[in-house]
Amino acid sequence: MRGYRNIADEFQLTRLQQSPAGVFGWKHRMGIHLAFHTNPVNNLLHIVMPPFNTLGVLLCLFPIGVPAISIGGVDMNMALIALLGTFLVYALLDVLAAVLTLAPVVLLYPLCFWIYELVGNSAVLMVVIGASLFFAALWIQVGIGHKFFEEGIGDEDENIGEVYDTFNPIYFTLLPMYSILDILFHLGYRKKTASEIRGVAQELRPLVLERKKLNPMGKGI
Repeated sequence: MRGYRNIADEFQLTRLQQSPAGVFGWKHRMGIHLAFHTNPVNNLLHIVMPPFNTLGVLLCLFPIGVPAISIGGVDMNMALIALLGTFLVYALLDVLAAVLTLAPVVLLYPLCFWIYELVGNSAVLMVVIGASLFFAALWIQVGIGHKFFEEGIGDEDENIGEVYDTFNPIYFTLLPMYSILDILFHLGYRKKTASEIRGVAQELRPLVLERKKLNPMGKGI
């Protein structure tokens, strides 16, 4: 099965045995993820682009109304439900990071109304626009961020592969939060957790770069 466990087993990471994994294994996952995200430019792209990935998903879900559910007089739709569900999942890891990660998405959410009206309330066009935005933002992170600023190494194949193998989008959904937590860690937030996670990244990155040298056309994993 592809995903973080595959990477951990492939490189026989010892630091994973010495630190707690956390809910969804997020601490181990983030440690492995950070090994592929050390360049400031790539990290900036992974902070700026994910809100547009999320907006793309919300655009696809926005036309699906849920009239049976209303909160505060606001009729719910699948986009709002997905946004609320994502916040609850993020909050299980860290409430502050959850708020900071999704705040830009909340600010972008009104665009759903404007675009939906612009396309004449066409659900098909909303999906086309949403999917295009999602993959364009993803390509910028992978095709530019990793290819040009991370020495060509990346974990995106494993992350996407895990979604297909498990039919579980939660692990992929957690990725944007790691970039925000990384910033918070640099500011001294949750020092013990930060040390444990960085230990995994520091063990893995040299191993990945060494393998990349042996196979320049590969991604190091």
